Amino acid sequence: MNQFFSDWNLLLKPRVSSLVLATAVPGLYLGSQTSPPGMLLFATLFGTFLMSSASFIFNQVIEKDKDAKMKRTANRPIPAGRISSPKALAVGFILMILSFAILYYFANLLAALCAFSALVAYVFLYTILLKPRTHQNIVIGGVAGCVGPLIGYAAASNSLPLPSWILFLMIFLWTPAHFWALAIFLKEDYSDANFPMLPVVKGVKETGRSILFYTVLYVCSVLYFYWAEPSMGTLYLISAILLSAAILYLSFKLFLNPEPKFARGFFFFSILHLFLVNILILVDHAIA
Repeated sequence: MNQFFSDWNLLLKPRVSSLVLATAVPGLYLGSQTSPPGMLLFATLFGTFLMSSASFIFNQVIEKDKDAKMKRTANRPIPAGRISSPKALAVGFILMILSFAILYYFANLLAALCAFSALVAYVFLYTILLKPRTHQNIVIGGVAGCVGPLIGYAAASNSLPLPSWILFLMIFLWTPAHFWALAIFLKEDYSDANFPMLPVVKGVKETGRSILFYTVLYVCSVLYFYWAEPSMGTLYLISAILLSAAILYLSFKLFLNPEPKFARGFFFFSILHLFLVNILILVDHAIA
């Protein structure tokens, strides 16, 4: 029984999906005139979680042969043979259809289409088209992970105003720095699987430089949100400046020393950073 839950946990990746949900919540509150109804909040997050989980299942079915060559992924249930590809695909399609139906029924068509577009981008644009072919795969393919704010705004207001796109841009600029840090300390794994990740193709020095570049752009978007969203106040601005200084420091440290231990530190702090920025948006909006 423990193996069953462990396998489906690896397939559905709930911890990764939690970050997508965290980016959808601010959109739900900022897009509402008042607090969103509890059912809308639950249905939007549950539907988003199901669509995200379906994306991860399809990704692992497609990459099963390459996953088998990487230490980090060789024990996943599909390459290890504990769950068959047809079974995983069937569950993936059920989750995808269920997600679309929930978002359409309890929110609206726009929210459902936003979530579905993220799945299409992740599976076709990132997994199939870009990831095996170019070291810039995560820059363009990363759009799939940026849709959380759009889903939230769409569910709450049936529209996609400018602040929703600033939040989208924020995650878009965060994604390359975050994943390239991961790629530095998993460089050998990606090399074994012939994935053209940036550290494999251009080396860790160039990757450190690129991480610093995208971190600067990400910080600019975090600070710009203060001016883009009228409900943001002094709490957000001051906290965003302090958090931005911290992530800039870590990215510069990684630029000077592009070693796995510094990349690992940046990788985990970048997750915390994005979580905290979204929490700050919610708190400052609530007290505005």
